[in-house]
Amino acid sequence: MIYSEIKVTSVEEVQKRLGNFKSKTPLVLSRAINRAIQNVKKNMGKETSQLYYISSSDVKKTVRITKASKGSLKAAAISAGGGIELSKYKVSPKTPVRYRGKSRSPRVYKAGVKKDGGIKPLDGDPKSFVAVMKSGHVGVFTRKNGKSLPIKQLYGPSVPQIVKNEDIMSKINKEASETLQKRIDAEINNILRKG
Repeated sequence: MIYSEIKVTSVEEVQKRLGNFKSKTPLVLSRAINRAIQNVKKNMGKETSQLYYISSSDVKKTVRITKASKGSLKAAAISAGGGIELSKYKVSPKTPVRYRGKSRSPRVYKAGVKKDGGIKPLDGDPKSFVAVMKSGHVGVFTRKNGKSLPIKQLYGPSVPQIVKNEDIMSKINKEASETLQKRIDAEINNILRKG
């Protein structure tokens, strides 16, 4: 599980800027925090998919948000989940193994998780292969004991494992902090303008 939290501890500056409307401070801060935490979720997907062979939507599916309220000025984005099917990362070729017919199955399958590591042959023994299950699910499998059956599906790292990459977290936190400040300014200006 990876946990990213946004909270505001000092409210005096916001109260000062609001002046006669300082009673609206919790409203201003909770709205700003909630916009910033949505930004965290979006950036978890964006930044992770730039460094890893995984889609932004697959990352965001694992993220649950706890919102701030006027009574609790903190919000969190929590990514949880186990290993991800290797087929969700980069696999080449994606052509399933063929058991019958004239066309040949691929000789070697390759897979990659992190983009700067490229893709590498899945050359274990027994060999790994891409197959389509009766349900229609396409995955990367290997035989458990060299015989035809049973087979087991191969998995890559979980989303929380890859999101906690230092580069990803520093970008997410930097942008969350900037978004929070922008939203506080916008909410204060909105209240002062409306009166």
